[in-house]
Amino acid sequence: MENKHSFSEFTTPLPANSFFRELSAVMQYGIWNAGTISELVLPISGYLNILCIEEQVPCSYTLDDHQYTIASNYTNVHHVTTGQLLDISLLKENTKIIAFIVPQEYLDVYHIIELIHPPNIRVIRTNSSIDLLKQRIIDLYICDDLLSNIKIHSLLLEILTLQMEILLSENKSVVKDQLLEKVIQAKKIIQEDLTQNYSIGDLAKTIGTNEQYLKKYFKQHVGKTVMNFTLETKMLYAKNLIMTGKHRISDVARLTGYKHATHFTTAFKKYFGFIPNSLK
Repeated sequence: MENKHSFSEFTTPLPANSFFRELSAVMQYGIWNAGTISELVLPISGYLNILCIEEQVPCSYTLDDHQYTIASNYTNVHHVTTGQLLDISLLKENTKIIAFIVPQEYLDVYHIIELIHPPNIRVIRTNSSIDLLKQRIIDLYICDDLLSNIKIHSLLLEILTLQMEILLSENKSVVKDQLLEKVIQAKKIIQEDLTQNYSIGDLAKTIGTNEQYLKKYFKQHVGKTVMNFTLETKMLYAKNLIMTGKHRISDVARLTGYKHATHFTTAFKKYFGFIPNSLK
């Protein structure tokens, strides 16, 4: 007789943490207008977001005696610690601010601290999506019930996501510009002294980057590898020197970084398809 067993007899329940991911963004938030309160002691360390609601009048506030102003189309993000003092007594009549703190450990995985420089503030330009979310939060805040609170939490996370996208986009642009400057520096080093034979590692160290980035972005911006660009620059320079008729082949070899004229002649013929002496 065939033995029948239930599926559960052959399986062992898997721990939930094998499939569930933790979302530990326990944010604290509030919405205030002029005259509501004056000073707040920040309850946790993390990233304090200040958003102004009034479209026409900028909002002002102080954080540990440093005064800040923010317009409605920007967000101020502060890296703060527990116990710092937020003073919103400077708010003008009919203005509101949304303030929320995201725990530091939640955003540290994104290395956001590298994007917020001393004095620990980053100003982020908002967009129409964030403006719409702000207004929805204001409308829900009036209701003051559990469902509204959950919805506000969701909307704040959405604002945070949009801010991160803006920050990372800005940071990529900055990094791209910096790497382009490194490529320009590398080209200049190669062209200024053709008697040298720089390795990619030497160039990368000199300009303050690593070999991987130098190889990738040099090829991307110049259209040639570092070594191909170096060879081309040397060969074209050598050709011009020879065609003047004023230099011996051995001198041209030395001026382009070759210790032996025979090595230079071999490289020259391989590049142009004819020997250097044929130019004389």
